[in-house]
Amino acid sequence: MSPVDSLFNTYIDINILLLVAAVLWMLTRSALGIFGLGQAFRVQLRLFKGMFIAVALSPLVVAAFGAIQSAGLLGQNNSLNLTDMIVAQYLNGAIQMPAADFQQVVGLRDTLTRDLTGLKSTFGIAAVALLLGGFAFLSVRTLASALRLRAMLRRAYPWRRFGNIHLLLSDATMIPFSTRSLRRRFIVLPTSMLTDSRDLRMALSHEFQHIRQADVEWEILMGLLRPLFFWNPAFALWRRRLERLRELACDEAVLARSGGGFDAHAYGDCLLRVCRAAVGRDMHNQIEVPSVSFIQVGRLPFSANSVRFLRYRIASIMVQRRARLGRTGFALLMVPVIAAVLAGSLAIKRPGDWSQERLMLSTIVNLERLAARNAAMGSVSAFGR
Repeated sequence: MSPVDSLFNTYIDINILLLVAAVLWMLTRSALGIFGLGQAFRVQLRLFKGMFIAVALSPLVVAAFGAIQSAGLLGQNNSLNLTDMIVAQYLNGAIQMPAADFQQVVGLRDTLTRDLTGLKSTFGIAAVALLLGGFAFLSVRTLASALRLRAMLRRAYPWRRFGNIHLLLSDATMIPFSTRSLRRRFIVLPTSMLTDSRDLRMALSHEFQHIRQADVEWEILMGLLRPLFFWNPAFALWRRRLERLRELACDEAVLARSGGGFDAHAYGDCLLRVCRAAVGRDMHNQIEVPSVSFIQVGRLPFSANSVRFLRYRIASIMVQRRARLGRTGFALLMVPVIAAVLAGSLAIKRPGDWSQERLMLSTIVNLERLAARNAAMGSVSAFGR
């Protein structure tokens, strides 16, 4: 296999694994609700990030498993590949289908790879053009957003500094947000918020918590990955869920950390006031990346920051339960989830060209073709006589 084919297969594996992990997350979330952790958003956020890291590391795990298997430490028959399992079921008679048609189905991925990497068909050329065009468009859009953010930071007024965290005041926004450069972190506050010390304290607590959770770094990462996976709905679901979980987890942590400084009702009122002040001004001037805002309101009903989510966020603030989970309990949750993601990465990898199952299927196809040819030749001979 050429390096281009290997790279493309890795790309396809990650896209499929994103979908598999999304389904696994839905099951995990349902299980958390059964065990009373449905409102434990900080626990969910850590689990969610762990699953995404496992997806990112899956190519290394697959490569390591292949190397161990090639060295004979696991044996060539200890395959976790899903395609080989399906072929084995076909050979056992569990799937009724002509062998040639079944071989085309299981070889669909190889056919797609050849079309896209070889550019020998109209479909392959169109698909590659779409991928490259989407990548270029979103890359330019992300760069333009980052440049707008940089210009806003330069126009802001320095206020205070805590280590490498710089507090800035800006007249260009009504929404507090946090961001960073290579060496500095920034929390940008609207100048108008200085008139309300309580809202200022809550907004600062919220943005400091975002920094503690490394939410800005994750937002930058998702922004950089978006041009690569823009066509995959599973990635859009991952990004939207991450955005929602980080806000819910941040709200939970701020209220738990405040020590009675402000209650849930005051915090919810602050969210509404900031939203009300921003709706008429910032709807056309929101910066997507790389920043994490105190609150955003999207126009679309299913956007990550829709009005519907704002209602859910405020409701969760009012009724949230302080679910606690120690390190041991969290490990008991994390280990099987990560193991399931990594097992999925091994199951969906491209099967070996010469696996035992594929060889038997190829033999059956060749025998069927030979039988069909002999039958055709026999018919011609009989007709000639």
